[in-house]
Amino acid sequence: MKKASPFIHGTLVLTAANLFSRFIGFYNRIFLAGLIGAHQMGIYQMIFPIYLVGFSLCFQGFQTALSNMTASLRAKGLEGDAKKILSVTVCFTVMLSILFAAVIFIFAEAICQTFFHEDDCIPCLRIAVFALPFVGIKSCIHGYSLGAGTSSLPALSLCIEQISRVASIFLISVTFYAELPAGAILAVLGMVIGEFVSFVFTILSFYFRQKDSVSSIYTRQSLFHQLLSLGMPLTGNALSVTLLQSVESILIPLMLTRFYGNQHTAIETYGILNGMALPFILFPSTMTNSLSVMLLPKISAAKADGSEKTLRRASRYPVIFCLLLGLLGFFGFFTLGPWIGRLVFQSGECGTYLRLLSFLCPFLYISGTLSSILNGLGETKTTFLHNGLSLTLRIFFILFAVPRQGIYGYLFGLTAGSILQVLLNFRHLKQVL
Repeated sequence: MKKASPFIHGTLVLTAANLFSRFIGFYNRIFLAGLIGAHQMGIYQMIFPIYLVGFSLCFQGFQTALSNMTASLRAKGLEGDAKKILSVTVCFTVMLSILFAAVIFIFAEAICQTFFHEDDCIPCLRIAVFALPFVGIKSCIHGYSLGAGTSSLPALSLCIEQISRVASIFLISVTFYAELPAGAILAVLGMVIGEFVSFVFTILSFYFRQKDSVSSIYTRQSLFHQLLSLGMPLTGNALSVTLLQSVESILIPLMLTRFYGNQHTAIETYGILNGMALPFILFPSTMTNSLSVMLLPKISAAKADGSEKTLRRASRYPVIFCLLLGLLGFFGFFTLGPWIGRLVFQSGECGTYLRLLSFLCPFLYISGTLSSILNGLGETKTTFLHNGLSLTLRIFFILFAVPRQGIYGYLFGLTAGSILQVLLNFRHLKQVL
């Protein structure tokens, strides 16, 4: 019997883990929505722009660089150097994470009062940044594992994180939940505990799986310079896009407040959209995200080998698959959206958003795959430009359409931005290939 290729096997493992994680996450969101309400769910969502800036600044780009360097070094038989670059990346990203977390913790009150105008965000943000150093170490090990062609550790770690998050939220809810100053803190505590447990599992699993390696020709200093040269542009791209996304997330509640004339209603609407409807729409993207993660090194290797046939095949079939999945998602959510909203969240408003968001499915599912292919071809500046243009268009709609049309103005902008990004990526990919 023919064994599945590492690419297919890795994609299937990550997809299975992501599907399991999403199912657990759905239960968690349903439980939280019933326990803390849509308003507190909105507050929980509001802290993520700042949290994700830390994620992008401290380790997202360096994780990708580490993965690429690990694959290259291992292909040359330099196992020792691959482990060296892992330790160098861990030390560097932990230092950045601790520094960022300290700054945010100290200035959390000023940040929340300036950007969110919601005091309940202050303790949530201060608690959330404690997770960043643990997430940084875990992400580096995951990047090393993916570079080595092993997806089982990241997949298991993701499942452990979700199980720990849900279990901790449930335990807190039946013990000292009533003593918490804000309901959103329950969700943040669950997130931090889940990340810590997943971090411990990742460290122990990685330690016991490793073997001694002595093949090494590079110094730590030279590897660090390579990491910076490869990781800094990736970090710049990721940070720029994240900052635009953060501006978008901060502006939505503010512009909704102008439309409704009531901050409580604005945050509640934001919580229904981002905390309930969008996670359902993004559920099928677990498969496309796994495909994108495994596709990038495959495209890079095909480009290095100069194999145009492999490049075209590796680009064509994933795009066709994502397009078909997007069309299936559109028909499913357009037909069942109102029923899902009433059944799962007892919210007719959520069901309405699901039906409106269904038009996004083909574009949302295909955009990540197109970006991954272009990144694998070395077109990182192009994907950054396209992401930036898409987000800029969405921000334009938030500033000028949301104050007049409410949440529907944002949905129109989200659709227009997604279509623009897919068209630009597809056009450039045709030119490159």
